Amino acid sequence: MRGVRLYIVVGTPGSGKDELVRAVRILGETHAGVVPKHTSRARQADDGDEMICSDDEGYDLASCQITYANFEERYGIRTDQVWDRLRHGVSQVLVVSNAEAIRELLAEFDSFVTLLYVHSVVTEADFTRQAEERGYTEEYSRERIEKYWDAFDVYVRNIRAFDHVLIHAADNEDLYDQIFRLFRAYERGLAGAG
Repeated sequence: MRGVRLYIVVGTPGSGKDELVRAVRILGETHAGVVPKHTSRARQADDGDEMICSDDEGYDLASCQITYANFEERYGIRTDQVWDRLRHGVSQVLVVSNAEAIRELLAEFDSFVTLLYVHSVVTEADFTRQAEERGYTEEYSRERIEKYWDAFDVYVRNIRAFDHVLIHAADNEDLYDQIFRLFRAYERGLAGAG
């Protein structure tokens, strides 16, 4: 299973995590698949198919081996499905910013894990402006700001655990280029040895 990885992606809201998932889903199926997460919340307009929401067919939070809370909602990951895909030679990408869930994933998948942090400078004013543009409430903006600092805190407190940092400073194409170069480096054995 050389080069097969579980890429755990951590990042703040607005950092580009969703763009990475879309790129992997559209362009990267030859490199990696996206791990779906089950969530107790209802589907939202910007959810992709990496989320299996409480109102979706196939939702089964009880079957998830790793569960965690994010604000008032529960999330879950089927580690048995991740192992199955890894055994079949398919690397996986999983977005998680909960510190305890990351610790459980590191314990479960150990040497298969590549821990990535996606960084982008997003200000509180950006979140407020975005909420206003999209017609979201002020509470939504405050939650996004809180999630930003929570995810950044996970990175700062565990900086030595992260294998790579991707910088989302320009357009999305630059971010896509970074992740696909990283995939190729692991596939060719140029990264991760040692």
